[in-house]
This record gives sequence, C-alpha cells and structure tokens, in this order.
Amino acid sequence: MTNPQATLEESRNQRARSIALSAVEGRHIAPAGVVSYTSRGRVLVVGGEEAYWLAARVQEPLHAEVLLTTGAVEPGVPTTPLGGRRIAVSGHLGAFRLELGEPGHHNREVLNADLLVDLGETALFDCEILPPGYTRSGREPADIDNALVALDGMVGTFEKPRYFAYDPSICAHSRAGQPGCTRCIDSCPADAIVSIGERIEVNPNLCQGGGICATACPTGAIRYAYPDPGETADHVRTLLRSYLDAGGTDPVVMFASAEDAADLPTTPPHVLLVPVEELASVGHEIWLASLAWGARCVVLVDGGTVPPKSHAALTHQVAICHALLAGMQLDSAALRYIDSARVTADCRACDGLPGPATFAASADKRELATLALDHLWLHGDARPQSFGLPDGAPYGRLHVDADRCTLCMGCTSVCPAKALSAGNETPRLDFFEGNCVQCGLCAAACPEQAITLEARYLADPEVRRRPQLLNEEPPFCCVQCGKPFATRKVIDNILGKLAGHAMFASDRARRRLQMCEDCRVVDAVQDDDAMQSGITLPPRNPANTSK
Repeated sequence: MTNPQATLEESRNQRARSIALSAVEGRHIAPAGVVSYTSRGRVLVVGGEEAYWLAARVQEPLHAEVLLTTGAVEPGVPTTPLGGRRIAVSGHLGAFRLELGEPGHHNREVLNADLLVDLGETALFDCEILPPGYTRSGREPADIDNALVALDGMVGTFEKPRYFAYDPSICAHSRAGQPGCTRCIDSCPADAIVSIGERIEVNPNLCQGGGICATACPTGAIRYAYPDPGETADHVRTLLRSYLDAGGTDPVVMFASAEDAADLPTTPPHVLLVPVEELASVGHEIWLASLAWGARCVVLVDGGTVPPKSHAALTHQVAICHALLAGMQLDSAALRYIDSARVTADCRACDGLPGPATFAASADKRELATLALDHLWLHGDARPQSFGLPDGAPYGRLHVDADRCTLCMGCTSVCPAKALSAGNETPRLDFFEGNCVQCGLCAAACPEQAITLEARYLADPEVRRRPQLLNEEPPFCCVQCGKPFATRKVIDNILGKLAGHAMFASDRARRRLQMCEDCRVVDAVQDDDAMQSGITLPPRNPANTSK
C-alpha cells in the first residue's frame, strides 16, 4: 500500500529540488586564464617496423617521421634509428622533445615534434594522466586506426582553461632550505608539479585539471580555478538554502565529475547533484561546509574517472574528514565516497547533524573549513575540546622539548602559516594551533631537533584563538650595556660551539660574544688584535649562530 505521507514528502522534495536547481541554473564559470598550444603538424611515430604503416597513412597537413626502435629502415618516410640509445622524453602538444643517447656523447641526438604516437613495448610516459598530444597505441590494425583518429585535425592553435592558481607566500613546501610539504607533488597524476627550491612550479601545459593538488594542499596555496573554490562554495550554499526554503527535507549533496554525472541513474528527489569539472577538485572544506549549511549527507561519486593517485589522496582526505566528524561525535557516514553502482542504494540522510548555518561562502580554504567545523561543534550534543586525527592531517599541535630548545626562533622564521610567534621583550615561543598545517618545516629547521608534531583538532574555538606558550626563558643581558638580546642557553650554546676556535681564543673575543650587536661592533674596532687579524665580526644576531 502506498504511504500518503511519504508520497506527499517526495512530491514536496521534488518541487523544492526544481526550485533549487533553478536558483543556480545559468551560472557562468569564467576560467582564470587560458593555456595555448600550437601544433604545426609534426608527427613523430615511435616503434618498430609497424610505425611505418601508421606513418604512411598520416595525411596532410600532418607530416610524419619515424623513430625506429627495432627493425630495418624503410625508404619513403624520414627515419631516425634509435640504435640502442637511451630515450629521454618531455613536453606536450606542440613541444615534445626526445633526447637520444647520453649527454656529451658523440651519438647524442635531439628530436622535436608536435604530436607523439607511441607504439613501443614500454610507454615513454608513465604518469596516470598523459600529456596532451601524446597517444599510446597498440600495434593491432584497430589500435592504429584509433591512433589516426586521435591525430585528425591536430594542426593549429588550441586552448584550454588554466585550472589552478598558486600563492607562494603561503606555500609550505620549503623555507630557508628546509623541506616541508610535498602533498601536491605526491598526488598529481599528471606529474605536472615539481619542486624549484622554496616553492613549487606547476606546468600549465601538463596540468589537466585533476584538482587533487588543491584538495591535498593544507594552506590553500594552490587552489582550483575552474571554478574558483568560492564559486563552488556559493553554488552549494545557494542550492541548499533554496531547497530548504522551498520546504525540502533531508537534503543530500552529491558531487560527481561532469563526465560521470551524465551517466548516473535517476536519484531520489532529496538528492541535489553538483556536477564539477573533476571530483578530486572539491575538498574537505566544501564537504564540511555543505553539512554545516544543512546537508544531511555528502556523497562523492566516482564513476571510474578518478586516477589511482588522485583516488588514494582523496581516500586519505575522506579519512581525515571522517575523523573530524567522529571526534565531534557526529555520524562519519555523513560523508561517503562511493562508486556509481551504489548511487541508488546509498542516498540516505544521516541523523544528529545540527541545523543549517548562515555563514557566507568563502574562497579561503582554512577559513571555510573552520567556520563549518565551529558550527558543527557549537551546535552538536557533544563538545570535546580536542581529539586525535590521522597522520598527514592539516591540523595539529607542536611539542617543544624545553631542555633542547634554545629559543633561537629559527622555527618562527620558516612557518608559512604564522602559527609560531616570538615574544617581544621576553624570550618566549608562542603557538597558535588554529594556524598550524602540520607541514613540518619548523621541526626540519630546528637546529636542536626540539620540535615534534601531533595531528589533532582543537575544536573549542575560544581555546583555539588563544596562543599557547611552548617555551620561555629569562633574557640574557649584554655584559657591556645591560640590554637584553638573547637567552642564557643561546649564549652558552655559542660559547660551547666556538670553544677552541682561533677567532675567539682570547678572553676579550669570547666576552664579545656576550655583548649585543651594537656593543660587539664598538668593542671589535677598539681591539687592535681583532682589527690586525682581519677577523670578521660575529653575526649581528647571536641567536642565529646556533643554526
């Protein structure tokens, strides 16, 4: 027998969903920029004798050459025999470069091409998302036919959106030569991100918009730009608000790539589908904000388009989010990562989530996540002050071994998130846990190895806003003028490390190490031995000589 109440609710939800979808319909997504490729039609076919069969069928305006890996050279097609040389390949559509042989050897040769067809036994590229213009093909007639189809029309200038934006000022990759976060590099399925010293560099021509780099980034230094995360957040907020205002109940927000969304089965009327360019481009701040804005569940649907690297990183992000929900004693099933076959059966709403929040959408990753988590905590039944998180989570605290720490403040100079702060007049180290992204730069930079990290979430907003004192010592005062300028431990450490050094063999020179920077300069120029020996004055900040 049909349940009249259930039928009425379904009808109301259907109407509410229609209103909500109309509220976000027609929103234009403008790319942050475009990336251009130019192909002049130079096709390089790499393989054995079967490469000639493909090359002979390439038609103008394309023109083909062969890099022959095995077999005899045939006339009619320009050919470069590999001759057992090593192949190093790089590039993309319009700019492929193949280096044959070892640098500096007489048989070294460089080939350039706009399009690359690979018929070899081992793929030239081993990344999960291949560069534009590269076709990996089998050697059967049907495979070669498909490769020819992929080449068709590939002459001229082509454009795609620029999928990312990068702010190096808040990047936690490296500071002062110390290694830090590599999450974006490790998770990129296109191998488009590399380290260049203290920052990363994204090759826009290799980037195919997978988006996992932005999801894995703890600071928001790299963010998805098609659309901007603020636009995605505002889209979800408007969708939920319109649905709830129209009388809809138990909304479930479902994210899927546009490619997968087109093939999804019909969903119940309380499910609000949000197609995105790539599933991995939507991170935990959007998931949590969706729950805070009234969603009773967030479902991530993978129809098989998420590459393995992205899948692994996305699974880890989901595990962190599950730990955040469980730590606040909310149902972790409110976030689900499923395959498309489970869509119909796994759309149920969860109980126990608080009512919808009113905070605005934000493009700032940390800000949006904090607003969402604060709402879920403040309106939840349980309010734990803190709880543990899995390793690699972008939240946590630091432990400082006071017996080792000299308060040199090397950690404060490398922190990209302003989580560490030095005292003003008193030598002290303060910590703002709400800012910490657990990048590890502080621990790497500490010359005394006094810092360890602990992944956790400090949920109480009032406690999180207050600085925590990690270490403090009385100041050491200049033996000449009495001005405080370091700590006793720093001075003792410097004296110990320079004991026996020829530059500081005399009592006067060693006493100079216990002076402030101004008094050291005055004393040095008045010391005939120091001036005649031509020694260099110690650094102006003795606290940093321990590094």
